[in-house]
Amino acid sequence: MATLDALKMLQEKQGDIRLLCEKHRVLSLGVFGSAATGRFNESSDLDFLVDFDPALTATEKAGAFFGLKEDLELMFSRPVDLVTVASLTNPYFRDSVLEERQPLYAA
Repeated sequence: MATLDALKMLQEKQGDIRLLCEKHRVLSLGVFGSAATGRFNESSDLDFLVDFDPALTATEKAGAFFGLKEDLELMFSRPVDLVTVASLTNPYFRDSVLEERQPLYAA
């Protein structure tokens, strides 16, 4: 399958991404995985690293997480893996994600 320019696709949606982040009280959003490393193709999902407003309650954070995931899947018409900064407990995975991450939004 042909490689797609995922970062260009994401940049074209930058305004819409910003609106979603504001709607779901996101502090920062970045992309990692195949979209950030040039291995993205027609069958790839999108991997996002998100950090939410710490003032959100657990219930609000759950709603924000699933709402953002659904909105991103609708926006890009493909599956989305959403990973929170707080869930990066494996040091090897954390280092890999943080090294690959390309920032998309910061409050």
